[in-house]
Amino acid sequence: MNEPTYHDFLATFGIGGAHPGGLALTRDVVAKEGLTRASQVLDAGCGTGQTAAYLVKTYGARVTALDQHPLMLEKARRRFQREGLGVQLLQGDVHRLPFPERSFDLVLVESVTIFTRINTALGEYSRVLKPGGVLLDLEMTAERPLSAKELEELASVYNTRQVPTETEWAGRLQGAGFASVSVVRGGTVASALPDDHTPPQELPEFDAPQSVDPRLYDIWSAHQALTEKFSRRLGYRVYRAVRAK
Repeated sequence: MNEPTYHDFLATFGIGGAHPGGLALTRDVVAKEGLTRASQVLDAGCGTGQTAAYLVKTYGARVTALDQHPLMLEKARRRFQREGLGVQLLQGDVHRLPFPERSFDLVLVESVTIFTRINTALGEYSRVLKPGGVLLDLEMTAERPLSAKELEELASVYNTRQVPTETEWAGRLQGAGFASVSVVRGGTVASALPDDHTPPQELPEFDAPQSVDPRLYDIWSAHQALTEKFSRRLGYRVYRAVRAK
């Protein structure tokens, strides 16, 4: 039996809105993009479909949701069926997006790119955006350059190859063909953690089965330990990048 991964943990427990700031942050940053019923939106790495469902219900946008993990896709599919939402749901890899060039007005990515070959994924987001289209990408960001030992410790749980700083992320986005790059929200991991005052509707969703591989609890514990240990060394940023015309 293969060793479970951090993404298996997220999928098994059906965690929606696991990224810093959760759905509340998503609502805030998307609200400024002027989405309409005519907007073509890609939710790349859609997970359980929480964000895609929100976009359809709030804006009536034409949303395509894509994920690679079969269990995530199944939970997203059940959500869309339960809520009667017309979301196009596909299994796919952000390194090779199954869409023609210039397909989308907005590509939304939430804590996905950090787990990929970053330059390849950013290039794909750029390729499928229309000229002048917008990428909103919420990603783990190092508050300062991390040492080899720190990166190894993070990789042992998240299988991340690297954790860029804000400046490094901006440079990679520009190199992928984005003409304008800005940071619209951000902070340290510590600043984004839920507390006793966080409204229940803004906490991450959970949809766990009755039977769970006990090794997934070890991943959960390791994740919580790293979150505490790196709470001020790691942060998050929402990068807004506009594809060159």
